[in-house]
Formats: sequence, C-alpha cells, structure tokens
Amino acid sequence: MSDPVAEARRLAQTYVELLNERRLPELGAVLAPTLVSHLRVGDIVGVEAFRGVMQMAYEAFPGVVWVIDELIATPDRAVVRYHFDAVQRGPFLGIPASHRMVHLEGVELLHIADGKIHTIWNYADIMGLAAQLGAEAPLAVEI
Repeated sequence: MSDPVAEARRLAQTYVELLNERRLPELGAVLAPTLVSHLRVGDIVGVEAFRGVMQMAYEAFPGVVWVIDELIATPDRAVVRYHFDAVQRGPFLGIPASHRMVHLEGVELLHIADGKIHTIWNYADIMGLAAQLGAEAPLAVEI
C-alpha cells in the first residue's frame, strides 16, 4: 500500500515542476479536469483556463521559476509556501511591461482526491506585486 502523505507531497512537487518546466500540456496528470483555483483576483475554473493563466504569467515573466520554501502534506492536502523573483517583460493583470525585477511570496493550499489536485487556494501577495509593477490601483487588478 502506498503512503498517502508521500503521494500528496509527490503530487505537489510534480505540480510545481510542471509549472517551472513550462509543461502545460501535462498538467492534466496532476490537476483534476474540474479544478477550481481560487485567487485574490478571481477564480480559475478548469484545467484549460488554468493553462491560459499560466501562459499569461510566462509571457509577462519569461524567467519565472517558483521556488518551494516549505512543503507540508497530509493524505488529502498539501501546502506549498513559495517565492519567485522575475523581471516583468510583458503585460500582467492589465499592467504594461515595467521591465522591473519583482519579488512575490505566496502560499497555495492544494486539496487532493483520487490522485489529483481538485482545488487550489492561492494566497499570493498580488497587491504587493501590483505595487512593485507600478500599478496605479493595485487593489483593482482583475484576472
């Protein structure tokens, strides 16, 4: 019998690896088709929509790599505390390319069932990121 905590940890690590390696077509291996990702700026529903948001992030921050600072797992949850440092080269959340180096920290709570991530609760410092990018109204950014 497999260890469900180890499996949840592996799933979370694979999720981040797929994002960092830009392997968006393979996200279906770890994300449920009915995925709901809750962000400060709105919800993303479905794997295809999630891929679209990630593509937008890659276009805005071509060098982005999410660094796992801490990973905690239970049989049906994983918590990933992460950060990234990247230069904004394209528009993001309606903010034109600033060509500034930014730092973002965040936490994602991943709900896991049947070997897939079904729900993501993302608590990233989007307002701090928007302020670093020079947004006039960081609280008004929308996805």
